[in-house]
Order: sequence, then structure tokens, then C-alpha cells
Amino acid sequence: MMDSTINMKKGKSYEILLKKLPLALAGVILVGFGLAFNSAGMLGNDAVAVLYDGVRSGLGFQVDKLGLVTNFVNVIFLAIVFIGKRKYINIGTFIYALPLGNFISIGFKLYEMLNLPATLGGRILTSSLGCIMLFLGVGIFIAMDIGMDPCTGVVMLMRDKMNGQYRSAKIIFDICSILIGFTFGGKLGAVTVVTAFIAGPAIQKISEIFDKTVLRRLNLSKISD
Repeated sequence: MMDSTINMKKGKSYEILLKKLPLALAGVILVGFGLAFNSAGMLGNDAVAVLYDGVRSGLGFQVDKLGLVTNFVNVIFLAIVFIGKRKYINIGTFIYALPLGNFISIGFKLYEMLNLPATLGGRILTSSLGCIMLFLGVGIFIAMDIGMDPCTGVVMLMRDKMNGQYRSAKIIFDICSILIGFTFGGKLGAVTVVTAFIAGPAIQKISEIFDKTVLRRLNLSKISD
């Protein structure tokens, strides 16, 4: 009887996970598109994207190779987390990290298809769309509650080493990302400032709303679990 109950719980857990995976992947797609649009808008990037862009520039790659470089950086982050504390790595980590670069590349192609004007107004529109997609994507992925992205895994390692709070480790990580990225040629700008102030609250709100509406209706909400 005990074994039967355990098997039923495991079966339900796998079923819930399988239902969450497509939604989590949709979130990653939006993140990739958002990063591509922000880069194409040339008004700066969020902290981690500044690092991606800086590594790209330092390696001498064109902007359209940002996806490839993002995959390269995320693999390094994955290795760091695996060596430091592999408990922070699970299926969600790979779903976020491995295809993200490809979705960034597709995002650049989508931007080209839309043929948005290269004027200041067009760049503001492009970057605004980028931020919206980025916030939505991260918010949806977090709501899935199937694991953390490689960057968050590194932040958690830093928090553990510092015996401090996540907020402090995140601030240090973002500052280091900006400094390293900018040193190698990463683009800073209005988007960098805007995301520093509104990204956290916006992503948290999106995650909460998505959990309470979409996931609850699908019986996938963390509350209903």
C-alpha cells in the first residue's frame, strides 16, 4: 500500500513536470527574444546581458553572434555551479541555459523581419518590446518553479560563501557583470538603468499574476501543489 501511494505521488509529480515544461520553454523563448531586441535597440542591456555583450565584443564576434556567446557563458556558469554546489542544478537549469542562445539568434531574425525604423523612436520601441518580453519570460519561468537559471545558481553560490542574503549577492553579481561586460565592450545605456530599478518588481508581479491566473486554472499553481 505504501509503495502504491509513493508511486502515485511520483506519477503525479512527473505529470505536473511534463505540463510545466512547455510553459517554461515559452518563458525562455521570450527571454531570448527580449535579449535580442534589447541588443538591436542599442540603448543598453540589463546587467547580465551587458556581460554577454562584453564577452561577445571581447571575442570579436558580430552582434548577431550574441546567442552563441550567451550559450558559451551559460555553460561556464553551469560548470561553476556544478563544481560549487550541484544541488542548484536541475532540469529547469538546462531548459533555460541550453536553448537560450538559439532563441536569441531567432529573436534577431524576428527583429529583421519586422523592419522597425532605426530612428530614436524606433530604437525606443525596439528596446521597450525587448524589456516587455524579457520581464514576461523571466516571470513565467520563475512561476514554473522547476529550477533556477545558471546566473541565479552563481548568485546562490555567492550568497552561501558570503553567509549573507540573496539581495546582497545579487547586487554584487550584477555590479561585477556590468563592470566586466563594460570593460570588454558591453553596451550600457538607458535600458541598463531602467532594468536596474524596475526589473525586479515587474518580474515578481508578473510571476505572481501568472501563478494565480494561468497556473491555477491548469492546476499547476505552487499554491495548489
